Amino acid sequence: MPARSSAPLSGRAAILTRPGGQNDGLARALAARGWRALDLPALRLTPEAGPAPDPAAFELVVFVSGNAVRMFLDKWRDSAGPDWTWPAATAAAVVGPASARALREHPAFGGGPRLLQPASDSPHFDSEALWAVLSAAPLPSRVLIVRGGRGEQGTGRDWLAGRLREAGASVTLHRAYRRVPEAWTPPQADGLRELARAGTPTAWLLTSAEGVDAVRGQLARLGLLDWWADCRLVATHPRIARHLITVIAEALPARDHPPMLQTCAPRDEDILAAIESVS
Repeated sequence: MPARSSAPLSGRAAILTRPGGQNDGLARALAARGWRALDLPALRLTPEAGPAPDPAAFELVVFVSGNAVRMFLDKWRDSAGPDWTWPAATAAAVVGPASARALREHPAFGGGPRLLQPASDSPHFDSEALWAVLSAAPLPSRVLIVRGGRGEQGTGRDWLAGRLREAGASVTLHRAYRRVPEAWTPPQADGLRELARAGTPTAWLLTSAEGVDAVRGQLARLGLLDWWADCRLVATHPRIARHLITVIAEALPARDHPPMLQTCAPRDEDILAAIESVS
């Protein structure tokens, strides 16, 4: 399907590359400020087949993302029935407010169970910030980390898993979903080419290293890497920003100036401010 946009081709454009269904609120906020927002997911998320570990067997379950929350809890409801709820004796932990919101809004979790997360004013929402919270209290002995990505056990929060193991915890890694590069359609590709031809000021939102790699691959096939590198770029963590700089340097070794890049927290309000700041 064509990339959805919120205004005619004019003014400023923002390319939102988070997975499908996660960009609507941000797109509306951008449209209200005169941006043309295009929903162009970099990755497609596919639930993993097979059973999910029982959270009741663990003292703590760490979710690496809101997607991990939804796919893990949905699978348990599908297998155990619509009345299944989170075990009261098991705490949950997340690195950021979007994942916390996904947990609290899910009918299987709700407002009752214990939820650990970095403070709302934390400068970064990442493993280090969550570890500061976890290490300030007695650590659990049995931990499950629910994540997605490549490999049998998925990817993400390896640093946190290492710290927990060093502290004596038994850590189980579970891949709840796979991330694969999304295939952009010919109309979506044409929309990007038109932005490049028109010289429309364009900002790109990039929220994972895998997403950066997927976007780079798509744009290389379209012959738009030089244009992309000259766009405004917004990354939701310093590690993603560093990966983005490396990817552009490797793809365009003759380029003699750094990209216009802004780093922000992954909350929509912070992303909106960052996109506006690089416009």
